Amino acid sequence: MAERDPIDLIKEQLNQWEGLTGLHADHDHFKQWQTETRTILEKAFPSKSTHLQNFTALRFREVSVKTFDSPEIVKINSARYKRDLDQAKNILLSAIKELTLDRTLFKKIQTSPKTVEVSLKGEYFISSGITDPEMRKAIELAFEGSGWTSTVDRETFQAGEFLDQRLEQIRRSRIAICDLSSSQPEETFMELGMAIGMGKEVVMIYPKGHRLPEPLRKLPGIEYDSFLDLTKKLKKRVG
Repeated sequence: MAERDPIDLIKEQLNQWEGLTGLHADHDHFKQWQTETRTILEKAFPSKSTHLQNFTALRFREVSVKTFDSPEIVKINSARYKRDLDQAKNILLSAIKELTLDRTLFKKIQTSPKTVEVSLKGEYFISSGITDPEMRKAIELAFEGSGWTSTVDRETFQAGEFLDQRLEQIRRSRIAICDLSSSQPEETFMELGMAIGMGKEVVMIYPKGHRLPEPLRKLPGIEYDSFLDLTKKLKKRVG
């Protein structure tokens, strides 16, 4: 499991919030988000923390007995889901505020952890510029057995894939992997910009010796000697 800053983790959960608004309490994506968020709060705060208690108290539905399903019940549950999801967002914003204040110079003792050990799962996006089968395999090997899945089926990918499809794939992902040495730089930089704009964790990969554009040199990346080296470094990066 990887050691991560709890503030960064909570921000990542918030970045997924908008994509949850059209779902419901029994959707697999929402249930994964709910479980991961609760785990992060449990790691970052004591059991009596109001952030953790308030989040745990959220039900996201009024009626859970499916025997009574009807259009009226669905409508009632949808309203409760939306209301509790809004409340969850406020709880996470409040949690970030407390963690940030806990690190100020005015406090002699920091009471919240600087890092927490977590194992998060999700989907990863592979930039459309990554067309080399060997490079794709190297990336897939880094995620093999980890529980992560790709948002992109490269077997069916076509260059003319609609922009809104790629936008949705990036929105669903937790991590976006972009090859900066791609032969399709325009596509790569567009997807890189979309991922950064959506607050996704971005992993820039490039072969040793490749010259990066000046604006990207301060961003974290993976420089590799071979595809085997890429697999090892990427596997370490994603924990």
